[in-house]
Amino acid sequence: MKKIKVHIVFTIMVFMFSCQKESTQDDALSATTLQKESWLTAKLDAKFASSQKQVAAYLFSTEEMKELVETPNIEEVHFVLGYADNTIQIEVIGVDKSGDDLGSVKSTILKELNLTKLNELSISKTNKRTSLLTKHLLLPKDASVWIEAWQKKLNAVSDLDEITSYEGNRFRYFSLESEIIEAMVAKNNKNIGVLLGLNSKGKITTILIGLDQNNVIKTTTLTSKEAEDVYDGTRPCPPCVESE
Repeated sequence: MKKIKVHIVFTIMVFMFSCQKESTQDDALSATTLQKESWLTAKLDAKFASSQKQVAAYLFSTEEMKELVETPNIEEVHFVLGYADNTIQIEVIGVDKSGDDLGSVKSTILKELNLTKLNELSISKTNKRTSLLTKHLLLPKDASVWIEAWQKKLNAVSDLDEITSYEGNRFRYFSLESEIIEAMVAKNNKNIGVLLGLNSKGKITTILIGLDQNNVIKTTTLTSKEAEDVYDGTRPCPPCVESE
């Protein structure tokens, strides 16, 4: 009889833990969904600009990103935009060829990042890269200009709706082939920093920079002025066009 009671208590505890876990997951999912919806209608005013200026970068752990891009059948990663506390939030979601979600990685916000020497760095010419990696490469000096352009818009609080939208519809996410992330995690970066900037078309985009354990821009050696890799080429949605 005693054994039966113990078994019943154990079963109840397992059931409660399972329900609690599912509830926590559902709450997290609901919060993420709410952030996505909030971004589509967020008022990009002075309050937003003031808060957003405090964001230096969005940090993604390379360990978590490595696990994501090693998921079977993954084709692309989506940098999904959300909105909370008057600030843009970014989550990475891995998708297959059909666009089905295969997993996600949340970012943490980094408030300080030394970018003063970014425009002095170059890209290593000795690194062997595929044509796809080369296509997405961004010169550090260009990245610096793009990041500065975004900050200027925040300072002026001008055209924020225009630069974050396509034909009046706010960008929901940016797509990138998973091969780019695979290459970055293979370089022993501690984190991947995702920064916002304005591209040559004057539209907001995501810029990927490898960071070391101190969240300093990763260079080929400690004294080198060659950045490991800086990438852009992310495709905004909308217009949600297929990759070329």
